[in-house]
Amino acid sequence: MDMNMMKTNTSRHRWLTCAALLATTLALPVAAQPAPAAAQAPASAASAAGAESAPTVRPEIGNLLVEAQRLLADDKGKEAADKLAAAEAVTNKTPYELHILALLKGALAALVDDVELAVQQYEVASQGPWLKQPDRATRLKVIASLYYNAKNYPKAIEWIARYHQAGGDDPTLQVVLAQSYYLNADYATAARLLDAEVKQTVAAGKTPAEIQIKLLADTKLRLKDQAGYTSAVETLVQYYPSQANWRALMARLWAKPQLASRLQLDVFRLQLASAGLSDESDYIEMASFALQEGSAIEASKLLEQGYAAGVLVAGGKPGELQRITDKVNKAAAEDRNTLEKDVARARTLPDGFALFNYGYSTFVLGQTERGVTLMEQALAKGFSRNTELARLRLVAAYAKLGQRDKANELLKALAGKSDPVGLDDCVRYWQLLLRRP
Repeated sequence: MDMNMMKTNTSRHRWLTCAALLATTLALPVAAQPAPAAAQAPASAASAAGAESAPTVRPEIGNLLVEAQRLLADDKGKEAADKLAAAEAVTNKTPYELHILALLKGALAALVDDVELAVQQYEVASQGPWLKQPDRATRLKVIASLYYNAKNYPKAIEWIARYHQAGGDDPTLQVVLAQSYYLNADYATAARLLDAEVKQTVAAGKTPAEIQIKLLADTKLRLKDQAGYTSAVETLVQYYPSQANWRALMARLWAKPQLASRLQLDVFRLQLASAGLSDESDYIEMASFALQEGSAIEASKLLEQGYAAGVLVAGGKPGELQRITDKVNKAAAEDRNTLEKDVARARTLPDGFALFNYGYSTFVLGQTERGVTLMEQALAKGFSRNTELARLRLVAAYAKLGQRDKANELLKALAGKSDPVGLDDCVRYWQLLLRRP
């Protein structure tokens, strides 16, 4: 998976955790004012009270806590710490006063990145009979997040469980939980949670987060579940069809055991349309396959693209690149010179195989509509061999012209066929590619 994405996500989560700490605290204004009788409790604390009578805070500590909270809101940590120290010095504090003090000390500790102290204080602040269920769940969520940010993943898992037991239902914590299991090397549990979460999101008609799918793919890979890994990468490409994600999927296809050699040129055509060719070896290998299959004009056009893109450099490597370039250009020139005669002769043959190949060469040369028509006529004639591969090549032509309906009709006819090995994958991946806007 993309660990940079994980780091970015973690940093964002750390920031949100600190924001949540302050927000939680600021939702509990300690408005302790002298009164003829007992001082009144903080407004939100009163709203969070579990009993009819609200807990109270004495003015001599309450006023210090109000000031500390105001200073925290103004990002004046040192001054807030002084006020909290003064409040700490007040003797005979009640459990509720200790609770509010811990809440503010926890917020201050988190903002200065003292995770250990923040966790300690928020554990204190997560208890008390005056807390309503939503408030308690929020405190537990903060503790879980703090442990996660501190890379204490077993503790994060423990406190997320407590959060859920307290009725918490924030879906972002499901992602954090799966990440915690993953980072704690419990890949089986992480995979189970991520798989369920992704499926649930898709079933609801929503788009799963990219990091969820990447984590799922990585857990499957670590568990040596090749089928699960491939399925996860296919899901990744479906929702996030970047060139990098397509390359990961194409790498799985190339690594498929017993991938049929006669299908490899078609795999390259799919790669060219989806992920592109990334280096000199890709261009040389695909051109070599095309030349072997009698598609010298295609090989020549491919090398032209490679040189134009700067991936292939004329004179840079006088070895294999120059040899294949010379060989391809010579064969392509010969084929171009005889192409019209070859097309005319192929029309007279009962088998459409030759006409199809010449039609594809015509398409590659830029006579796209005429080339497609020749290929369609050839398929109507019928082939004695390689009909499936011909249809797959016509799919590539339709896709290049943006004729998705025609391409999908051909793919439907090919769906479910696994001979040659890899054909079913090619069909599925073309279908994925054709969904791309």
